[in-house]
Amino acid sequence: MNWQNSIIAIAFSLVVPLAILVFRAMTCSAGWRAWICYQISRIHCLVFSRCRPTNACTYPENGAAIIVANHTSPVDPVLLWTRHFAQFKTPRLRVIGYMMAKEYYVRGGLLSWAFRAMESIPVERSGRDMAPIREALRRLEQGHLLGLFPEGRINIKTPDEQLLPGGTGVAWLALHSGAPVIPVFIHKAPRSPSMVGSFFTRTRATLTYGEPIDLSRWHNEKPGHANLIEVTDLVMQRLAELGGVRMSPTVSRSHIEEK
Repeated sequence: MNWQNSIIAIAFSLVVPLAILVFRAMTCSAGWRAWICYQISRIHCLVFSRCRPTNACTYPENGAAIIVANHTSPVDPVLLWTRHFAQFKTPRLRVIGYMMAKEYYVRGGLLSWAFRAMESIPVERSGRDMAPIREALRRLEQGHLLGLFPEGRINIKTPDEQLLPGGTGVAWLALHSGAPVIPVFIHKAPRSPSMVGSFFTRTRATLTYGEPIDLSRWHNEKPGHANLIEVTDLVMQRLAELGGVRMSPTVSRSHIEEK
């Protein structure tokens, strides 16, 4: 009977941890899909990115916020989620919904599943569709976190020296929603010639969190084009200061128009 007892013991040792994992996933306030994504991101952090913060995370425990960061790797959205709840009084997962290129959102497979689980907002590269912008504004008005990479694309040319010019979408959303804008600079994000390869590149990434940017100067003004440019440049300046790099002033008109 010893072998039977051994089988029972092994089965018990497997079933109990599995039951605990299922229970945690199903009771996660952000949803079981987000819980699974976070566990995957934890494993990725331990094995590949080994991402660590250089200071305390400044994400709010409750309420809306726009998280903005430099963009040098496809892995950046995963890094910004690393231990985001470390400073919360009651630690819990908060989903950061990113605006992302539509072709990745509809491609299918595991990545598309993850993008949908993380409540990403698909955006046409042409930038002519206002629906994603209005959806992002609705998310903010409902108290969610929104993730933006103002550079608009991965910075390949000067990732460690100078930011690309920022798009005024972040300014439009900040002024219309009143949500705080929190800059985060990502250092040494994993990079590779291919998107998939970046996720399997070992590095020692770090995150430097900034305080919410004071935009009170523009709160009582109509967010016209000139104001959008000013706010965008301020956001990019604060982001550049965090990373010790140069910024590129906004020079072209954004596709974001006034309502």
